[in-house]
Amino acid sequence: MKSFRKIILTILILAVAGSMIFFSFEENQKWFVRYLDGFSTQEKEVVEIRNIPGEGLRYINGRYLSWNGEKMSVSDESGKTLWERTFLMDDPELVINDSLIGVYDRLSGEGFAINFNGEVVTHIEEDSNIFSFKPGKEGHIVHIKEEGRELLKIYEMDGMHRENLIFIDNYPIDYTLESGAARVTLLELEKDGVATRMVSYTSEGEEEVYFVPDRVIVKVLSIGSDRLIVTETGIYLQKKDQVVWGRDLPLLKDVLVDGDEIYAIYGDNLRIIGRDGETISEETFGIDYERIHAHGKYIVLAGEKDLLVFRHMEQIASHSLNWEIVDIRSQFNDLIVTTQNGVNIVRIEDKEVEDEVEEGAQ
Repeated sequence: MKSFRKIILTILILAVAGSMIFFSFEENQKWFVRYLDGFSTQEKEVVEIRNIPGEGLRYINGRYLSWNGEKMSVSDESGKTLWERTFLMDDPELVINDSLIGVYDRLSGEGFAINFNGEVVTHIEEDSNIFSFKPGKEGHIVHIKEEGRELLKIYEMDGMHRENLIFIDNYPIDYTLESGAARVTLLELEKDGVATRMVSYTSEGEEEVYFVPDRVIVKVLSIGSDRLIVTETGIYLQKKDQVVWGRDLPLLKDVLVDGDEIYAIYGDNLRIIGRDGETISEETFGIDYERIHAHGKYIVLAGEKDLLVFRHMEQIASHSLNWEIVDIRSQFNDLIVTTQNGVNIVRIEDKEVEDEVEEGAQ
């Protein structure tokens, strides 16, 4: 009997270990989800749960921010005002980045970084115009343009000036502070055209992260241990320091990486590409979609007023809103869609099926 129990226990341990190894691979996880979904024939639909009206309203981590260029007000989901602040500026701009709100006056050179509790964490005063201000948890970057050169001024969270990065023959088009380094994407003008270079600046010096000739880089995405370089006209997969494949995608609008699958909107087309560069599927729509958003197991395409939902690369639902879409985010099971006229909370649910038998009996 004891020997039999040992055999059963060994089988159970091996089964559990085998399952853990099997499901440690993302492709196996996706296969299992598709397998379970195959038992359900329930159609999906996009349902509007709630609308919070308000021109210029923005959703941030469960709170709603209203900004009219002078007064900033933040309320909770019940509509209760949590805090308000007023800024008297000649040329005000607002930016939200890295869980911080940045407000700055392009003309006077004054800037503030504010947390979601309404507390000013950093106050900056420049003696020149500000082109842009990017707040962040590791520090802030102020972009200043002067005759013959551009500056990126880096500040600590307490407002102390850390360093200046000066550019004369190239132009910073994107920048971030990450793990103690300033990563700057530079546009370089060459005799035969343009090129893009990313450089990492640390206290020990500078290091080139990558260089792409004849292209303007829009962003760089991670796909496993590799990099997906996104330009205005295509995508390129970089392994270590070498580009192994590229795909031209004219009129490219947005790119999203979902596991080993790459979703790319260009023109009025959606192309799904594998990590090996091969096209998995492609669709053309009569509606122009501008952005792609990952929402749990769903991929959501957003157009001017339209939403299109995919699951496992298959279209499953669509929905049209009354106002132009400005932004789309996720909060648990809800999609938070910001429009020109407020915030819509929508949800992807099982489609209600009318009881045809009951209707026939009536």
